[in-house]
Amino acid sequence: MITIGKIPQKVNLFFKPIQTTVSAHVYAYYCSLVVAMCISHASTIERLVELLRGSPHRTNHGEFLWRSAFDEMAVVESQALTMLKRLYKKSCKNCLLIIDDTQTIKRAKKMQAVGKIHHHATGKYCMGHTILKACLYYRGVTIPLGSWLYIKKEHVKDLEIPFKKLTVLAGDVVRKTDIPKTLDVTVLFDAFYLCPAVVNACNERNWRYIGVGKSNRWLTVDGRKHKLGPYGRNLLNRTGVWYNIQGLRKISRYKLVQRTGTLNKLGEVKVVFSRRRNDRTVIALVTNDVRLSMKKIVRRYLNRWAIEMMIKEQKQHLGLGDYRVLRYQAIVRHLSLVDSAYACLTHVGIKDQHAQGDKYKTKDMLSVPPIRQLKARMHQIIWRQEVQNVIKVSHEKTVIRRLEKLLAA
Repeated sequence: MITIGKIPQKVNLFFKPIQTTVSAHVYAYYCSLVVAMCISHASTIERLVELLRGSPHRTNHGEFLWRSAFDEMAVVESQALTMLKRLYKKSCKNCLLIIDDTQTIKRAKKMQAVGKIHHHATGKYCMGHTILKACLYYRGVTIPLGSWLYIKKEHVKDLEIPFKKLTVLAGDVVRKTDIPKTLDVTVLFDAFYLCPAVVNACNERNWRYIGVGKSNRWLTVDGRKHKLGPYGRNLLNRTGVWYNIQGLRKISRYKLVQRTGTLNKLGEVKVVFSRRRNDRTVIALVTNDVRLSMKKIVRRYLNRWAIEMMIKEQKQHLGLGDYRVLRYQAIVRHLSLVDSAYACLTHVGIKDQHAQGDKYKTKDMLSVPPIRQLKARMHQIIWRQEVQNVIKVSHEKTVIRRLEKLLAA
């Protein structure tokens, strides 16, 4: 099993922006845990510490997670915005801010903030956490922006944290995210977040939003009220037009029709009714930009799948739900480590494209490998650096020659 001695030189640039914002103690612990998470098969403290050579006992890392004084949300956001600036290209103005939530099942009775949830994947009630996730999607690259643990009313008193609904948390994310003004921002979310708390936040920032309207919501068009579900089906059957639209992975055929009207508490909106070929489900996409074309609305909303892929990869390969800590602060720190690990691996993928002669600054859309491949690449980077470190201190010529052959292989 390979162990980590020093932070690889290839990822030093990724950690550099936070070096001046946190103490040396926090920087050392944070960076080592992130790099360990990038190559580990599980993200519990025990498994991560096993990969750190010469590291303190795991209890020290546990203490770091809940006692160290630093703003983990600010660290993740600074990494995201730094990566966004490095990817910035004048001809590419469209930047997507995507909001979604996920759930983790937890059976620990003493873990803080654990409550009863309706687990979407299984359709059953269980004990666990609800986590609000946000990411940026720019030039085909998904950049984690942060993770926020939702606290129920019955737990806020013990944690001394003000209660906020999940939609209010999402609205705060929109208000506080400091995206450069040179970019044209579109906020994407599902039907749960199409509410005044999020919509008003988008309007305050003068940002466009695209969300899904539930089928039972009322749309007023020319003074007449219609339910989105049956109204959209009738319109598509009568006047719908087929279009080929590029999604996140492939081009699909959609039947589209649009109407402009008002939704209760949301004001004037444009609604695009969409149905994919060979699918009976009708989706009503709602936006505050009445000038945007139908095809652009659908094309941009299809990119919301990027956050679903990010959450799936974080759970499968980075241990998003692997935390076994009791305190609320330690849980939040674990979530921030997962976001940083995902961003770090994405940084490696972008640098590899540049090193191989692919001029990523001249291409509009980039193609970053999946996290599974990037973890293998990070493992290779660490292994090569450790071999080079041994070569530097070894005085045995036969050992050096053998290591050089292994390195060349």
